[in-house]
Amino acid sequence: MEKSKNMKNSGLVGRLLKWGIGLALVVGSFLTVYFIWIDEKPHVSTNDAFLDGYRSDLSPDILGRIVEMNFNEGDRVERGQVMAVLLQDILESEKAEAIALIKVREDEIAKSQALLNKIKNDYVRALKGFKDHIISPQDFDHKEKDFYMAEASYQKALSDKNLADKKLGVVDTYLHHTYIFSPCDGIVAKRWVYLGDVLNPGQALYTVYNTRDVWVQANLSEKKIRKVVMGAHVEINIDAYPGVKFTGEVFSIFGATASQFSVIPPNNATGNYTKVAQRIPIKISIKPPENMRDREFYLFPGMNAEVKIFDVVKKTKTQMETETKGNVSANSES
Repeated sequence: MEKSKNMKNSGLVGRLLKWGIGLALVVGSFLTVYFIWIDEKPHVSTNDAFLDGYRSDLSPDILGRIVEMNFNEGDRVERGQVMAVLLQDILESEKAEAIALIKVREDEIAKSQALLNKIKNDYVRALKGFKDHIISPQDFDHKEKDFYMAEASYQKALSDKNLADKKLGVVDTYLHHTYIFSPCDGIVAKRWVYLGDVLNPGQALYTVYNTRDVWVQANLSEKKIRKVVMGAHVEINIDAYPGVKFTGEVFSIFGATASQFSVIPPNNATGNYTKVAQRIPIKISIKPPENMRDREFYLFPGMNAEVKIFDVVKKTKTQMETETKGNVSANSES
C-alpha cells in the first residue's frame, strides 16, 4: 500500500510540475506578446500631463506705497490696463520743482542773450575802432574777452535749460512707473499684497496667466520619447471635462529631462546610484472639438490631463515604403 501511495504522490507531483511549466510558458508567451504589442502600438499615452501657460509676476520698478488696486483674484484683464498705482506725491513735488527750474533757466537764457547782444555790439564797434587805430590794443583785448565770456555764459544757460528739461523727463518717467500695467490678456491668478503696502522694486504684486496661449505639458518616459516627432497628432482628455475630446499637436520637445530643472539636480558621482526612468517634457497645443468651438472652456494652468500621442514615426515609415514601392512599380512599367 505504501508503494502504491508513493506512486500516486509522484504522479500528482509530476502532473503539477507539468501544469506549472505549461502555465509558466503560457504566461511568458502572453507577457512577450503584450510587451511586443506595447512597443509596436501606434501611439503612446501618459497621464503625467497638465495645462500650462505663460505666467507674469507683476512688480514695480521703484519703491512706493500702493494707493490703488483695480483687480482681484479671478478677474480678467486686458493688455495695457492699469492694475495698480503707487503713491505719487513726492514725485509730483519733484515735477513742480523741475518745471519751476525750467522757468528759471529760461529767464537766464533771456538775460544771457540780452547781455550777449549788448557786448557783441560793443565788440563790433571796438573791432572797427581798432582797425581805424582809434582804440588801443589793450582796450580791444578787453572787449574781445568780454564778448567770448558773454557767449560762453549764453551757451551755459542753454545747457542748463536742456539739463532742466532732462530732469523733468526723468521725473515724468518715474511717474509713469508708478502705474503697473497688465502685460497681456489673461486672468489674475494671485494677488500678493494689499492696499497701503510698501513695495520694493521687483516685489510681486499680481500673478497673471495668459489664458489665450495655453498648452499641455506632458512628461513622457525616455523609453516612449523615441516615438514622438514634432507635429504628431494628439488626443487630449482633461479631467475637468470628461467625455470631451480635445485635440492638438506636439510643437516643442525639451532638450533635457525634467530632473535637470529641479532645485537640486541629481548628482550620481557619490557612488550611491539608483537608476530611475527619466521623463522628458513636451508641449502640446490644445483645441476644443469642432462642434464646441463657440463654447467657453475654463482651461487654467495646473489642471490635470491625459494625452494619447499617435506614432507619426511609424506612419511616416509606412508612407515612405508605399512611395518606394510605387516608384519601383512605375519604373518597371516604363
